[in-house]
Amino acid sequence: MIRGHIDLATRARVEGWIHSDRLRLRGATVLAFHDDQCVGGGTVEVFRQDLADAGLGDGFVGFGFPVALGPGQDPRVIDVRLDGGTLLLKQGSSALAPRESLTEDRRRQGRDPAALSWMLGRGWLAQAQHDALRGLARFGAHPMTLGLERRGRDARAVCDEVALQAADLLELYLQTTIDCEIREGVRGHDLPAIRRAVREAFPHAPPAIGLWSPAERRIDVVEGSHLGGAPADVSAGLEYAFGGRTLLLLDLDATSGFRAGDGSMPFTAFVPCRPEERR
Repeated sequence: MIRGHIDLATRARVEGWIHSDRLRLRGATVLAFHDDQCVGGGTVEVFRQDLADAGLGDGFVGFGFPVALGPGQDPRVIDVRLDGGTLLLKQGSSALAPRESLTEDRRRQGRDPAALSWMLGRGWLAQAQHDALRGLARFGAHPMTLGLERRGRDARAVCDEVALQAADLLELYLQTTIDCEIREGVRGHDLPAIRRAVREAFPHAPPAIGLWSPAERRIDVVEGSHLGGAPADVSAGLEYAFGGRTLLLLDLDATSGFRAGDGSMPFTAFVPCRPEERR
């Protein structure tokens, strides 16, 4: 007889246990599925003292591994299966964390290096996307060089193309379906209000946006300040350039600012919003 349970299922991780009185499952591979799509995998190797005390073998019956859900995929649908077998653990009465307790976990979604590497290995991400999302997660900003053809094209057409690429990356980072609003004529003093708007629309995700301009602009960002800790001084920031063929992904939780005079120069911001807000 094989028994098991899914103890936790979020957008970033699945944990649980599986045991058989007749089969040795320690070291076996278990896979997480959303409907029929594999979204992660790991090994039965975690020691659980509570289960050892309950007489479930030597206690090495637990598993825990990152998962990578696509936009709109619900973690409550996840099931876990033994690789190569027919056993399927449905969540049923599993102890799912309530939505309000997932704030810190949801704020990390798209940031977990293991999940990003897993998506890259599966071909779900191109290398440039992986690097951009990982850089944004680690530093709070990432400049991405785009393969744009600008000669003979008006600025509006180029801006629309950049917006599409920004929207794809931001949707991957926020791990939810978004629309991307193109805000032109933005200045440095507008960023706090944009941060509040993104926070209100997506309270459990990082307030990430894209910055671009036909001409080069520069902004100082204190790398890693979006992760919390002591308040950061923008004078300790590093200079990031954006514009032209460079899209800058910026987490507005990071401490950032423009140098004297630069903040008055307008630029374009690509701001995530909920799809229904654009209708």
